[in-house]
Amino acid sequence: MNAPADRVNVSAPSLDLGEVDRETAPAADDKICWIGVSQSPYGPDHQVELLHLQAEADALLLQLQTLQQQRQTSAKSLAQ
Repeated sequence: MNAPADRVNVSAPSLDLGEVDRETAPAADDKICWIGVSQSPYGPDHQVELLHLQAEADALLLQLQTLQQQRQTSAKSLAQ
């Protein structure tokens, strides 16, 4: 049962994080790309597995980017 993803049926809880050290500000609602969900040729079990794999790949990419940034920072501090 795929419902179209739009502003009516997609909501996220508002979190007050207080003083958070951020590199970027959260995106404004008018800057978010809302993607409509269409019928998938895959069954629900496969869709869930694909979403889990995508989330894992995203997490690994973020980890790699963090390590690269740490290496660049340490290389700069050693050069000084």
